[in-house]
Amino acid sequence: MLWHWAHRSRKNCDQWWENETEWHRSWKDLFPDDWQEVAEKDPYTGEIHVADIKTPNGLVIEFQHSTINSDELISRELFYKKMIWVVDGCKNEFDMYNFSNMRSRPDAEGIANFHWFGRSTLFKRWYSRKPIFIDFGPKGFWRVLRFDLKTKKGLVGIVDKSDFASLIIKDTTDFSDCGGPASN
Repeated sequence: MLWHWAHRSRKNCDQWWENETEWHRSWKDLFPDDWQEVAEKDPYTGEIHVADIKTPNGLVIEFQHSTINSDELISRELFYKKMIWVVDGCKNEFDMYNFSNMRSRPDAEGIANFHWFGRSTLFKRWYSRKPIFIDFGPKGFWRVLRFDLKTKKGLVGIVDKSDFASLIIKDTTDFSDCGGPASN
């Protein structure tokens, strides 16, 4: 067992805190230790939140295994401003397989169309103006480029997980100004 510091009570903890999964930890471990679990305080409200990853240039990466409601999603985006989401697409095994069956083959540039149908609300839940990447494990790591809530059609691009982390570490890519999956 490893020593781990923890509060006696969670009443002073970040209200966005939740238990970490192995998936969450393995993603964070792709980045330098001093970028992990960085506390940020709002100078006006005093509100404090802990970013999963915060780069020296201020980009926040939130790794999200659990579903969060739209109010919390918006609240986090307003708090962090310059951020991207990495979502666990394997939490529900049907989402991973449905995504594989509902998308086209990627073209030469790694771009694929998809039409999301059925009961799953994965893409509806993760509809945002911030960049969203979904980790479908063995089915790939994908950037949501566009998703239309009405037609449930979208566009995604395959991303190499190692390249993603390397580009951020080398400070050669700032995904935060690329926008999120805007509707058609």
